[in-house]
Amino acid sequence: MTDQNIETSLGKDGVLMARIDMPGRTMNVFSLDMMDSLERLVDRVLGDERVVAVVLASGKGAFLAGADLAMIRMFTERAMTDSHAQLVELCGRLGRIFRRLERSPKPFVAAVDGLALGGGLELCLACHGRVVSDRRGVLLGLPEIKLGLLPGAGGTQRLPRMVGARLGLEMLLRGEPLKAAAALECGVVDEIAPVERLLERAKARALALCDARKVWDTEGVTFDSGALALDQDGAHARIAQILDLSPALLAHYPAYRAIMDCVVQGWTMPMDAALANEMDIFVGLIQDPVAGNMVRSLFLDRQRSLKVLDGAPDAGAVRVALVGDDCPELGKALAASGVELADANVSGRRDIAVLVGGRGETQAATRVAYLKGSQGLTDGAASGCGASVWVAERSPHGRVVEVVSNGDALAHAAALLIARSLRPDGVLVSFGREPLIPQLAVRAHEACARGLDEDGQILVVLEGALEALAEGRVSDEAVLDSAAVVAGLVPAYCGGPIAFLRQLGESEAAARLERARACAPELFGAGDRLGEFFLAVRHGA
Repeated sequence: MTDQNIETSLGKDGVLMARIDMPGRTMNVFSLDMMDSLERLVDRVLGDERVVAVVLASGKGAFLAGADLAMIRMFTERAMTDSHAQLVELCGRLGRIFRRLERSPKPFVAAVDGLALGGGLELCLACHGRVVSDRRGVLLGLPEIKLGLLPGAGGTQRLPRMVGARLGLEMLLRGEPLKAAAALECGVVDEIAPVERLLERAKARALALCDARKVWDTEGVTFDSGALALDQDGAHARIAQILDLSPALLAHYPAYRAIMDCVVQGWTMPMDAALANEMDIFVGLIQDPVAGNMVRSLFLDRQRSLKVLDGAPDAGAVRVALVGDDCPELGKALAASGVELADANVSGRRDIAVLVGGRGETQAATRVAYLKGSQGLTDGAASGCGASVWVAERSPHGRVVEVVSNGDALAHAAALLIARSLRPDGVLVSFGREPLIPQLAVRAHEACARGLDEDGQILVVLEGALEALAEGRVSDEAVLDSAAVVAGLVPAYCGGPIAFLRQLGESEAAARLERARACAPELFGAGDRLGEFFLAVRHGA
């Protein structure tokens, strides 16, 4: 039987092999139609007496990686208008499906080869057994904290009960994934199998499971939280101390306290009550502006920024010569992307010359500057080049690449190809002669050196961002916001300098700017950028 997203086949032994393989996608993700498919699968298993057990596997190179972009966007938009009850109904559907699967008397075993992240791992935790392959790329984790969210389909309840309160909270509050061996050691998975025997071992485990009931559904069961003493007063403070969560972090990022609330409050509850409590807290969290800011800047707009790389030419259609300083990492990245590298000494006019550091002699007609760090601040660093690629240092959120275009279409396309080969986490396209991000980074550094508080530092970066928008150096303010966050120029909770400004509103922004200007007047221009911005907003520009 073939569903839109899950292909099934029933063996003579009664094991239903269910292979998740969403059409038209490189990875399986949870979307609204994927939830429909999973619900139909559970309905079939519960209603078909021929089925005695289920193996859940993937038809792609990963098991299941997180949530669908469109669904997350819809959730964040609905969070601004829907009631609490409406959001519980909307956002809690996946968790309700998982709970039906978990309460099934017929065991489900996940056969994981590749990534199982976010909702993918939550699905595995709801299953009655988990077998992973010995492939190097297996990773299991709940990274929602990195987007200002919490895993709201049971992750905050099942994981700590399964691996222990300390490790469970550490995984939830750090968001870092486990490799297969570590997952086996702590009990997240039951077995590691050779990749060629993964399905065989998962099927054997499914048939061997006589009792599909989870330990937390056993009447009277309790769990020991060790030194964290989750059932006693002061648990939040103990968690913060043991996991080294600073007061500033907890003040600015509500997801940390929300996750702690889920685990602490749910620890002594029956599972159904704990899951309902988790969803109540999840809904409150997505209604907080910080969650929306982080989802937009670190996920939605960051992903959208990468779409510009689709305009790069095919790797095999061009030949690139690296001219100037030695840059082996760039050469490796281009070669790995399938780009033919020409000898810089014999490159011709039809080749694309990448001038490392912006300098070098070449006969090539199309020149692109490759810049890093302070090279982006040097006058004339990209002289004679039709476009530039500037690479930021890696921040905790990833690495941004800026493509600077000055009207040369061939050079711009070549710059996109170079940027794509670097596999960035975010891309900003700007116009002019010099990259914008390093200039904003200098502003942020100067604001910090002058002792401005975090608000003041954001406002200094904002001043530069507004100037760039007014001059037409950047056209997409949301992508600029995302680049500023991913590059670490402004804190993630603000969503970017322009988002920060919009949320403050004109009067509050003006008051904060006045205080910051009084501390460091030389960091702010003489004009009224804020007033001009809000005037344009009022006129719909």
